[in-house]
Amino acid sequence: MSYVFMHGFPIFDPYYALEQDGSMTQEFEKIQHERTRHALRNDPYWPHVHAQLQRWGDVDTPGMPQVRGDTWAVLHRPPGANQFRLEVMDLKTQDVFVVYEPNCAAVPEAIDWFTLSNDGRYVFYGVSHQGDEWTVLKIFDMQRHAFLSDEIPGTRWTSVAMGEGADAFYYTRYPLRADGTADHYGPKVYRHQLGTPYLEDVVIYEDADLQATFTLSLATTAPWLLIDTHRGWSANELALCDISQPTHPIKTIFASQEAHIDPFWDHNELLGIYQSPNSPSEVVVWRAASNAWETLWSAEPNEAIEQCYPYAGGFLTLRWRCARLVLQWTSAEGEGHDIDLPHQGIGTVMGMAIDTNRQEAWLGWTSFDHPPQLFRMRSPLGPLESWGVDGPWRFEMDVWAEEVEGPDGVFIPIYLAKKRAQSTGPVPTIVGGYGGFNIAYTPVYSPGIALWVESGGLYVVAGLRGGSERGEAWHQAGMRERKQSVFDDMTAVLRYLIQRGYTTASMLGITGRSNGGLLTGALVTQHPELMRSAIIGVPLLDMVRFDQFLVAALWKDEYGDPAVYQQWQWLYRYSPYHHVVPYTKYPAVLLFTSAHDNRVAPLHARKMAARLQDATGSGYPIYLRIEPEAGHGVGKTREQALEEESDIWTFQCRQLGVTPTMGEKERESKA
Repeated sequence: MSYVFMHGFPIFDPYYALEQDGSMTQEFEKIQHERTRHALRNDPYWPHVHAQLQRWGDVDTPGMPQVRGDTWAVLHRPPGANQFRLEVMDLKTQDVFVVYEPNCAAVPEAIDWFTLSNDGRYVFYGVSHQGDEWTVLKIFDMQRHAFLSDEIPGTRWTSVAMGEGADAFYYTRYPLRADGTADHYGPKVYRHQLGTPYLEDVVIYEDADLQATFTLSLATTAPWLLIDTHRGWSANELALCDISQPTHPIKTIFASQEAHIDPFWDHNELLGIYQSPNSPSEVVVWRAASNAWETLWSAEPNEAIEQCYPYAGGFLTLRWRCARLVLQWTSAEGEGHDIDLPHQGIGTVMGMAIDTNRQEAWLGWTSFDHPPQLFRMRSPLGPLESWGVDGPWRFEMDVWAEEVEGPDGVFIPIYLAKKRAQSTGPVPTIVGGYGGFNIAYTPVYSPGIALWVESGGLYVVAGLRGGSERGEAWHQAGMRERKQSVFDDMTAVLRYLIQRGYTTASMLGITGRSNGGLLTGALVTQHPELMRSAIIGVPLLDMVRFDQFLVAALWKDEYGDPAVYQQWQWLYRYSPYHHVVPYTKYPAVLLFTSAHDNRVAPLHARKMAARLQDATGSGYPIYLRIEPEAGHGVGKTREQALEEESDIWTFQCRQLGVTPTMGEKERESKA
């Protein structure tokens, strides 16, 4: 028997030893890997699933561009490429060239992030290895068409800001240890002079809270560096640093424990979206003369502003309205004009970018049946113009939205996709969810979803509390002591789908990763009778000690602090690992993680797999999949993702009784 003691109580932890990376854990992983691989790769479905996913996934995939000055930059994965590459365009000449091409690297590399200086001269980007997210900052000079010798390690999740015509920039970096690795906590804001060693960089700002993180931005010509200090996902502080002074004096202009301002610059004017659980979203402006924020206009009570950018004398805003995305140009006085989005807003806006020199706006869009695509807008009244490569085929899906009434009267948005002209049930159904960190969970294109729907299945995305679908109040309704509300929302969605005749419990599967893996882990332990299969990806599952591993202490604001007795009680009540009950008829479960995951420790998946395998009384399989050469997801190669997704969808098809069928494109190729 193995116990850990917390707050004076013994907590049963039978697989505590699997937290260590010793020989016993290595042997456990080897056995699990061989068992899972043998079962899935020998399934007759696997080769067909793999071929279909490869075919449907071989699409031109752009990321979201950035535009500064005469430079347009984007991450782009052409068909057949294994990784995204960094492409830039000189808008004066329209010349396009590749700055960084990881597909030709001698060792596995990936680009995790990029940004531009305010004038577009310098392109900053971060390169990582094997998905570890510990990037090295590199710089390309657009004016000289040359790479600079300046390279800076320890720049995980970094933010960079550089003014027009400057010879120095500001950036965030984690402290470096003597062995060259970086700490997980305590980033600082540095000033780097081009052409000098990074070890000589001067710290201009640091926070006593080592779990704080920073985002930096600069006014166009005024000497103001904005330091946005994040304390969790529901509150922040804003400070202005005068970079014209050698001492870099700093003045705090906003601080809150339950609200936040998402700031942006309009040349030298500082604005922001004020988000509070107690009021509608507001667009605000900082008035230096009065040292105060002033409201310009507010969203309607049924709306939440997700993004806002100065454009054409007003603002281009992305809003949630009744849990649907709405793109709107809003005048300075707050009068709005809606601009049509594809699918009436049922999908995901990947981001927006504004070219202030040319008064053009860029928007990225994807949905269940729409691979990622860029659109351009050249007028504040629209329309959106398709830009770049269209998808090579259209997916014959019906896509629609419904609302589910939750147990306490809230209405949960769900987004559904099925094969066109197919009856609505009961059919095998998969429900995905996330419910946390103020992140909306909306439809995106996935080769796996295309395969599932083409094969006759129903796919559902649930916009649970904890996300941003209805504003900050919706987010805070699903965090800390209210986290159980997220699981209750998902339970309500599953019951709704069964009661409406869309599916049955014996044909129902759930899926989630990261915080969504916690969600599916909780559903498996709380309501195993409602599902036949579950995917638990890169999950948090031991919640009573989650903060002790890797960077997880950053998430205490969202979940609670196990060191505080009352908050530990919240966590213990739902911690999936601690609520596995022997002889329970659990559904079939596939847990997956990665050996180099530097966000969520793989030990969560290891311990949960062992405990479920020991406890289940259903006879359904419990598999653990461990990717040896990848991290949490960023930087994963297309081939790695294809192998992982082939395992996942083979598992779901087998467990839920779906025979993968040939899609339209494959039938055409055989004709």
